[in-house]
Amino acid sequence: MNKKIWPYVIVLPAGLALALAGIFVITDESLKGISGICIGVGAGAFGMAIAQIVTAVMMRKNPEYFRRQSIEERDERNIQIRVKAKAKGFDAMGIIFGVAMLCLVLTNANICTVLLIVGAYLLVYVVQIYYIAKYSKEF
Repeated sequence: MNKKIWPYVIVLPAGLALALAGIFVITDESLKGISGICIGVGAGAFGMAIAQIVTAVMMRKNPEYFRRQSIEERDERNIQIRVKAKAKGFDAMGIIFGVAMLCLVLTNANICTVLLIVGAYLLVYVVQIYYIAKYSKEF
């Protein structure tokens, strides 16, 4: 078996088993949160394993395509396009989060929920300020 896919062959049934356990085995109402976590983690692991196995099989069948794809990913023009897209996405996220927080406040949502989202919003901007300071020293 290919060295790159054997871990995913193990994760595949483990993820499926975890998701099924969350659905069918953990049925007690008091364990609803644990059931949801099992379903989410299991389904995520299952999906990731399938994607990695399919990618490895396709790579083995068509190595030239993946070589070209790798070159395209490292191309300076494509890197600049991705950086610009991330910047625009970050700008949009700031507006969307701001509107979402305002909607939560106006609908009298739980204060813990609002504060959690406000904290995450502020943390994102603290990280941005940190990297602005870090990169301005480097360049």
